[in-house]
Amino acid sequence: MAHDLRNAGSALREIEDLSEAGLDAQELLLQAGRIIDRVVPSDGYFLGATDPETSLCIGAGVVQDLPLEMCQPTWDHEFLVPDFMKFRDIGRSGRYVADVHEETGGNPDRSARWREVLAPQGFASEVRATFTTGDSMWGVAQIDRLGDAPRFSDPEKAWLAQASPLIAQGLRRAMVAHVPGAPCGRGPGVLLLDAECNIVSATSEAAAWLDEIEGVPAGLPVPLEASSYASRVRAATEEGPVPTARIRTRNGMWLLMHGSLLDGTDQLALVIEPAKAADVAPLIVEAYGLSQREVDVTKLIARGLGTSEIAASLFLSPHTVRDHVKAVFEKVGVSSRGELVAKVFADHYSPVLQHV
Repeated sequence: MAHDLRNAGSALREIEDLSEAGLDAQELLLQAGRIIDRVVPSDGYFLGATDPETSLCIGAGVVQDLPLEMCQPTWDHEFLVPDFMKFRDIGRSGRYVADVHEETGGNPDRSARWREVLAPQGFASEVRATFTTGDSMWGVAQIDRLGDAPRFSDPEKAWLAQASPLIAQGLRRAMVAHVPGAPCGRGPGVLLLDAECNIVSATSEAAAWLDEIEGVPAGLPVPLEASSYASRVRAATEEGPVPTARIRTRNGMWLLMHGSLLDGTDQLALVIEPAKAADVAPLIVEAYGLSQREVDVTKLIARGLGTSEIAASLFLSPHTVRDHVKAVFEKVGVSSRGELVAKVFADHYSPVLQHV
């Protein structure tokens, strides 16, 4: 298995250029996957964009040479089974990369996912990575090798750890780089799934929404976003309330997915519907890198409040409010309050102010 570690530095610069190119998340992941595979070659990999608030897949992903029958069991183990190397645990740990042999003390059979999903497919080594900036996880990666390939080397993992935050920055930029196309006027749809995430029934609206989600590998009954969310819903009894999933369509429109198990069955009902501004605003402001206080100021600007009114509302001095406004302008790349409201709110969903 040939790798390109001699050119690892130039490959890292390629990743950095990608992250700054203003690509949408799907194209970014496609190109990043090709570069990663040159430096850290594998027999199969998955890259996906995630919601930093929920760690759920968000509407862009690449599956390369991994058996599709691994998809649902992988998400089931991620959310339902105590195990090593869960994506969210890697992200919370402050690391970018984890190796299954290292995490299990050289005995990967200690991992339920390894025993039940990977080993039966002939895989013999794996690394997982999270695309993280600060405390926010914007994407994940899983890279696997078959039994006749060497294990992942320390230099390969070190390079991947350098590339991961760069890819995270690109995914964060992608959240705000492309405004959605015109809304289609379609309303909510309902999807009924069995325990293996096969579609039992679906309204025409739900089927149409599924068709608009990016990066769905041919052969899967539902997009990765729906299968991962289904596993998260089934874990609700162990982990508390289920978060609503936010998903972006191919043309940049935001959707919500929420659901629950039908009483007395293993079937899951999912509702897919267009998102409102209040649903997506937290993700957009995080993508711009705003602090909580800057978010508070931005919300009040969107409501039409002046500097003195914002200061009174937040118990700040007018001078401090002006400093926050200046910082927000710099992060968002605008020079007026009207531009700010348009760029942070109206550019990404509609309607605006009544939902802020």
